[in-house]
Amino acid sequence: MTILNSFFRQFDLREKVFKETVETLRKRKRFLIYDFGLCTEVAERIARDGHEVYYFVPWQDAFPEMRKAVIGEGLVKRIKYFWDYVDKVDYICFFDTHTHDIAEYLRKKGYKVFAPFKAELLELDRIKGREVQKIVGLLTQKTQVIKGLDALKKYLQKVSDKWIKLNTFRGTIETWHHRNFDVSEAQFLEKLGYDLGPKRNDVEFLIEDSIEGVEPGFDGMVVDGNYLSSCMYGYEAKGAGYIGRIVPYKKLPQPLKEVNDKLSIAFQKTKARTFFSTEVRITKEGKGYLIDPTIRLPMPVPGAIELEIYENIVNAIINACEGKITNLRPLARYGAGVALESEWAENNWLNVDFPPKLRRWIKFRMACQLNGKYYAVPGFSSVCSVIAIGNSIEEVVRLVKERVKMVSGRELDTDAGGLDLVIEEIKKGKKYGINF
Repeated sequence: MTILNSFFRQFDLREKVFKETVETLRKRKRFLIYDFGLCTEVAERIARDGHEVYYFVPWQDAFPEMRKAVIGEGLVKRIKYFWDYVDKVDYICFFDTHTHDIAEYLRKKGYKVFAPFKAELLELDRIKGREVQKIVGLLTQKTQVIKGLDALKKYLQKVSDKWIKLNTFRGTIETWHHRNFDVSEAQFLEKLGYDLGPKRNDVEFLIEDSIEGVEPGFDGMVVDGNYLSSCMYGYEAKGAGYIGRIVPYKKLPQPLKEVNDKLSIAFQKTKARTFFSTEVRITKEGKGYLIDPTIRLPMPVPGAIELEIYENIVNAIINACEGKITNLRPLARYGAGVALESEWAENNWLNVDFPPKLRRWIKFRMACQLNGKYYAVPGFSSVCSVIAIGNSIEEVVRLVKERVKMVSGRELDTDAGGLDLVIEEIKKGKKYGINF
């Protein structure tokens, strides 16, 4: 009898394991990600939940370079040809911009797609974006458009404290602060003329006034104009650090929520299913001016935190592909991080070394893993982010500072002191009615 009981228990156990395996396979989904090399960590995060992920970065050229073809290698399942996989997966994801034509085509053909779609133009076409702000009833700072670099130079000789922006081509210039003409001429305008070449007087520049105040921002997800139950808002010191707080969406500070709510009609019309972030300048009167929308995963630090601070972030992406809203489950109240840069990485392979236990808290950009070592791929000075989550500002800042000390690489800037600047901005924000 004992032998029989043992036999049947073994049979029951095998049946249980079989059922659990079938259930796991049933829940397992296949993802195809089209990227430009900055969102490898999203692919890794999805794969960590047991899903099958195929990751593509365009590498083809008349004279292809190997470096583009190895981004993500060793971190995720890297593929060479995107269209070979579109009929082999459940979901197709675009976590960056400049892809609305491909994403729209795939959606029209019946594929389930996560992407900004045409809503990405709110970020990429800044002139049109400001027009949309006015149409939906958002406050809009004083702006003007100047065509051509020569005309811009003449204008900047007469003014100070302006913000200069260029549509689409972030690689040519990011948003740039004009303080006075002597500084601008010496440090920027001459080089810009060289970069633009014969197109220097064809491009249009957006010129905006400065707005006195503090600049928090929203970080979350939008699905067909609807926002998820939880979200993050925080402060960023450019190139220095970020601290964010998790709140129910309905408790988002009103100036931030107003921007989102009025923009929702644009997301509804474009049926955007994407990560979404804002930078909003808030005055002492409590008025919020949208400075820049980010219609993609907010990189480097806020997006890195979002991947770890929500237990079910991958399910949220899956549901968004289906047009469904997810009740996010936060694991902590606060997140913080710093982006680490190295000038060496601009033109050279950079080995980044750290204890294996830190892997979850280090999010790479344009990287690969070869022979058990992590490398930043040449061509980008922004190497990785070091992040932490916790239940107080003090805890997350302490953890980030501790972890940064354990990361090393040639000419890698591991100064986390910028988080102290963010803390000062948080204190200032309270005087403007933004509780944190």
